Formats: sequence, structure tokens, C-alpha cells
Amino acid sequence: MEDSMKQLMEMLSAMKVSQEEMKRGQKDMKEDMKRGQEEMKEDMKRGQEEMKASQEEVKASQEKLQLKLQAMKRTIEDSNNTKLENKLKEFEEVVEVNQVKEEVKAIEGELSHMKEDAKTDKKEMNKKMEDLEIKFRQLSTTGVIKTEGIVTTPSKVKLFEVKHWKHWKLVVVENNTRSPNYATLTSALEKRYGDAHLQHVYQVQLRNKKQRFEKTLQQYEADISRMVEWFINLAYPTAPAEVIEQLSVSSFIEGLRDPEFGQLVRLARHKTISEALVHALEIEAVKEVSRVAINTYQRRDKQTRITDGNMIESLLELLQQFK
Repeated sequence: MEDSMKQLMEMLSAMKVSQEEMKRGQKDMKEDMKRGQEEMKEDMKRGQEEMKASQEEVKASQEKLQLKLQAMKRTIEDSNNTKLENKLKEFEEVVEVNQVKEEVKAIEGELSHMKEDAKTDKKEMNKKMEDLEIKFRQLSTTGVIKTEGIVTTPSKVKLFEVKHWKHWKLVVVENNTRSPNYATLTSALEKRYGDAHLQHVYQVQLRNKKQRFEKTLQQYEADISRMVEWFINLAYPTAPAEVIEQLSVSSFIEGLRDPEFGQLVRLARHKTISEALVHALEIEAVKEVSRVAINTYQRRDKQTRITDGNMIESLLELLQQFK
């Protein structure tokens, strides 16, 4: 009996020990599970932080890429503008050189013609002087000279030279005593050799001067300036200098080939033709830059559309392959 009791007590103590061991095991398991959960939470937190950091890095790289693309775009635009300005400067220099060469050639041709005309006129003048001296000597022997129906003596006659364009005329008029026919004579000379009746013709020429298609703005302005220099005093002989300058500016604007240029330059109300020319050149340069920018944008848009179309076609091919 005692032995069985001892065995029972030993079994109870062993059971208690096993229960305590089981409690300790459960406690250790709970602690391990708790530590595992905490470690999982920390790992998830670190993963989220790493994902956030990677997203920020991707965003920063995208911003850097956009900045680089914008910088490249500005560089391309600046280079295009610089190239265009350089081409415009080179073109203006070439135009100016060609204008100077043409003007020098024209002046040389005029000088050669003037020299030839001067030689011819000198010969004709000498011949006419000799003929007049012979006639004067022959008439002086009689003591009486008849000129345009007026009877005078040789002592009252003088020779006057009247120049008209490239020809010399010798006219014998009475100088000491004014006859009633003097006004008639001057009026006839004015009608024959004067240019008063041509004022309307010069005015029409100034108004009808237009910029030709092959003429640049510099060449057109040079033509207007030459016409003003040659004809303005004949077309408007009594006009002051300011009015003449305004007439030249008006002629320049009215004859511009592009009506939009004319409207913009007219609104600026320039006082000199050089200011109007500079304004017109600025408008032309801006229009050229805008045209180049539009063409560049259209080309890029076309290339983008082609790339998008190729991507769509490739995706469709992949889908078909998967099917």
C-alpha cells in the first residue's frame, strides 16, 4: 500500500513537473511568437520605408530627366535662333556688299557716259562758238543785228549759255534793253526745257513704287531712297525737309510686299525711313523664327505619332502571339 502511494505521489509530482514544463514551453512559444510578430512588423516597416525611398529616388530621377530634357530643348532652340541670326547677318552683309558693288558699277557707268558726253558736248560747243563768231563778225560789218525780229546793235548783245540735261544750247538774247518779248522767251524756254509739268508724273512714280518679289527690304529701301533723292524735289519743290521725310516713309510702307508688315510698321509711326526699315527687318526676323519653330514642332509631333503607332502595333502583335 505504501509503495503504491509512493508511486502515485511520484506520478503526481512528475505530472506537476511536466505541467510546469508545458507552461514554460507555452510561455516560451508566446514570447517567440511575440518576438516574431515584432520582427515581422519591423521588417514590414523597413520594407515600406525602402519602397518610399525608392519611389522618391524614381521621382527625383524623373525630375532630373525632365530638367535635362528642358535644358536640351532650350539649347536646341537657342542654337536654332543663333544659327538663324547668324544667317540673317551673313545674308545682310552679302546684300550690302552686292548693293555697294551694283552702285559702284552704276556710278562708274554714269561717269564713263558723262565723260563721253562731255567730250562730245565740248566738241559741239567749240564748233558752235566758232560758227557764232564767224556769223557775229559777218554781221558786225553791217552794224545791225536782227534777233527774233528785234533790231539791235552789236554793243547790246551778249551770249548766254543755257544748259539742259546733257546738251548745251547757245541763245542770243538782248540783255541791256528788256523788250516785251522777254517774258514770252523765258516762258517758251521753261516749257521746252523745264520740269514743272512733270511734277504730277514724279508724284505718281513715288506712289506706285512697290517691292518686287526678288527684292529684299534693304534693296527696296535703297530704291526708295534713290527715288526720293532724285524726284522728291521735282515732285514737291516747296515741301520742307520733315514733310519730304514723311513722304519717303509713307512711300516705303505703301509699297511693302507683305500687307501685314505695312500695318505693323504704320502703327509704329516712324519719323525716318531708316527706323521703318529696322522695324520691318525685326518683324521679318520674328516671323522667320516663328515659322522655324512651328516646322520643328510639327516634325516632332509627327515623329511622336509614328513612335506611338509603332508601339501600338508591337503590342497588338504580342497579344496575338499570346492568343
